[in-house]
Amino acid sequence: MKIELTIDGGRVEAELYDHPVARELAGILPLDLVFNDFNQVEKVAALGRSLTLQGVPDADAPQPGEIGYYAPTQGLVLYYGSPGRWPGLVRMGRFSHDLDALRALPDGTGIHLSLVDTAGKKNS
Repeated sequence: MKIELTIDGGRVEAELYDHPVARELAGILPLDLVFNDFNQVEKVAALGRSLTLQGVPDADAPQPGEIGYYAPTQGLVLYYGSPGRWPGLVRMGRFSHDLDALRALPDGTGIHLSLVDTAGKKNS
């Protein structure tokens, strides 16, 4: 599933993995979320709802350039560093944004996420 992130007016391509958590996220797009830095490793936004954890490992270790979900806080996460392996972390996809540019985004940055249909058109 292809999605698009709009960050500081620029469009960033991303792809969600094929599992229940990512499919559930895709089903609630489009979203406008506010991201803040956490632990100098990731940008996190409150999703405001829980997502299913069926069909995914109990713990995971996301890598830089991945999109994740952190179940305990219902957070959507964009990783620019490696947080290590934690219970409740789910790797949901990959994005193509420059990691240094992501790291430099100030707290309170709004990011729009939208699904891209198979013809490549953005579903706002």
